[in-house]
Amino acid sequence: MYIINNIGFFMKNEFQNKLIYRSWHRGTKELDLILGNFIENNISSMKEEEIKLYEELLASEDPEIYNWIVKLENSPNKSLDILIKKIRSYLQSNNIDVLN
Repeated sequence: MYIINNIGFFMKNEFQNKLIYRSWHRGTKELDLILGNFIENNISSMKEEEIKLYEELLASEDPEIYNWIVKLENSPNKSLDILIKKIRSYLQSNNIDVLN
């Protein structure tokens, strides 16, 4: 959801800004680039269920997330695997080369 401020610009709501911030500040540069780019460019089109899954992903440890996305390991949650595939697809389609 976007909010129009008094000047007429669109602003992301506070919740979305927090997700974006958390995605760009993971602790490893690789995950900062992977998750930061993905969420910044996709959050406005994500459904509520996807946002909840994304929050679950962010609650995981960095090495796990990295292995799920880059090393193609399966997460313990099949629904989360769908989101991870979406992240991989985004990376590939935007030539963000972290999957090799």
